[in-house]
Amino acid sequence: MPPKLEDMTMDVTGTTWILVADGDQARLFEERQRAGDVREIEDRHMGRTGGDYPKAAAHGATVHDRAGHGQHGAGERAPHEEAEDRFLERVAESLADPARRGLFQGLVIMAPPRALGVLRQALPKAAHALLEGSDPHECVRETADDIRGRLRKVRAKA
Repeated sequence: MPPKLEDMTMDVTGTTWILVADGDQARLFEERQRAGDVREIEDRHMGRTGGDYPKAAAHGATVHDRAGHGQHGAGERAPHEEAEDRFLERVAESLADPARRGLFQGLVIMAPPRALGVLRQALPKAAHALLEGSDPHECVRETADDIRGRLRKVRAKA
């Protein structure tokens, strides 16, 4: 039996949130109508803070970090990686309440591959259920129009 015409039409209602992040900052954009304008939700901008860094602890052997002048205990992760992960987990968690309240009906994540992996893993169930797709690229400094173009490419792949 062929599909009904109403089943074949694209749903153009509902708000899609586009999370654009890296290990230092996160920006949130919204598209209120599919294929419509994309605008930044500026009051939802997040940045990594000192609270994201691990607390200093007494330890034995230390290793010099090749990414800078830092040192960390043998067998531990580098402090900057821990801080990035904590920040990204905080970003992901910030989507839980808006997802439960229905502030958005679709979610797309754009982040470098490592950050994308952390975000996807930390995404609360309510937000994960709304995930439409992702883009594994660094684009946190791009404009709303650039993000709109990336969003079209993510949807074209789906």
